[in-house]
Amino acid sequence: MSYSLLGAHVNMTTGGLPEVLQEWKPPLVVTLDHSDAWHDVKAASPDTILVGRLYQEREPDFGNTSLAPVQAARDHCEEILPWAERMGETYSFWQGVNEPIIKDHDCMQRYAEFEVERTRRLYSHGYRAAVGSFSVGNPELAYWQSFLPALEAALEHNGALALHEYAWPTLDHEHPWYLLRHRKVYDGEPEHGWEGLPWHLRALPLLITECGLDGLIEQGHPPRGWQVLYGQDPVQYLEQLAWYDAELLKDPYVVGAAIYCCGTADWHWKSYDIWSELSQILAQKARPQYRLSASRLPQPPLERDAFWSEVIVRMDRIIDSLGRKL
Repeated sequence: MSYSLLGAHVNMTTGGLPEVLQEWKPPLVVTLDHSDAWHDVKAASPDTILVGRLYQEREPDFGNTSLAPVQAARDHCEEILPWAERMGETYSFWQGVNEPIIKDHDCMQRYAEFEVERTRRLYSHGYRAAVGSFSVGNPELAYWQSFLPALEAALEHNGALALHEYAWPTLDHEHPWYLLRHRKVYDGEPEHGWEGLPWHLRALPLLITECGLDGLIEQGHPPRGWQVLYGQDPVQYLEQLAWYDAELLKDPYVVGAAIYCCGTADWHWKSYDIWSELSQILAQKARPQYRLSASRLPQPPLERDAFWSEVIVRMDRIIDSLGRKL
């Protein structure tokens, strides 16, 4: 097998999975399960980029015109920071809102303000943000103009861009608006109102934090993963993943792509699960390529003294209060 950018999105660290990841040493892993097992994975594979994602039942509605994006970001960070402190340098990035619904430029502007504040606040505590986390086929290309401030903040604070890419029923060139859509984001699609990222932002690392076969692309259908098509035989799915992997290797800004999912107890996603046979095959055959090595990432600033951190938080609240009164 050639060099690979494939990794895994782990919903649950079921028994034996951390050990397989230690053998696999993928370029990228995203996890919803913040167990101590990740410290061992990191020790065995220091170059792997680990991304933390915190599941939240209620997330900000960016279509709500009364939403205060900066305060929403601060509230969001208050939930993340205890977990970030627990996981420490084991995680390289933290995701924010998962698959936000963006309906227009105003909505995107509110989300950009949220992501700018989240990125800055996490960085001030010594952590990096992966911004975006847009769902497959989203947002409309023209809306990216309103998201540029968030990308600028990510670049300034050693962050990254996160996108999701799926297709159905095959991973191939037949689905350019879903699969490999990141090329339209970076390079542009002028006839759709988007000239592409400014040149300096094309250096922003891209984390494809979810990818694979997903029947939800066809509206009106329940969740359907690769096992619905191929049963327990992973050969055809592996062939398609290899094609996608080879395409990703052509794009130098892509850091890795996390196959959704690896390890789950939720029946909705059981047919998507690559644990255990498929993940074990990847662990045995893959030759990971580390374009953004976690062990060589620029270090965020040292954590502030607790006293001064509290002073800054209180000053932020005073400034917000004065702004509302004015």
